[in-house]
Amino acid sequence: MTDWLDTLRAEVAKASLRRVAEKLRGGNGYPSETLLSQVLNGKYKGQTERLQRLVEGYFHGASVACPVLGEITRDRCDHQQRLPFAATNPTRVALYRACRGGCPHSTLHSTLEESL
Repeated sequence: MTDWLDTLRAEVAKASLRRVAEKLRGGNGYPSETLLSQVLNGKYKGQTERLQRLVEGYFHGASVACPVLGEITRDRCDHQQRLPFAATNPTRVALYRACRGGCPHSTLHSTLEESL
């Protein structure tokens, strides 16, 4: 698999920083154009694991086995984890609980009990 930073550079070269950020955001506020610029220029001092998951999922099709949805891309998994609780949709309830209740792919640090 191609290195995710090389992929990110190539996608920005093909389109633009803004378009790549919009693709990766998928309706969420992450990542910003500023973050992408800093990462690509080697000036970002924070952790880049979340950005790596988004790039690998969106552009490489890297996937995980979600206990609720089945096989999904890593970027979709990341987005699902960050959705707020929605009692009106049984799938969203199941996802909320799975993402906070011990799913091995979850990057959330809180437990289900702390969240409710």
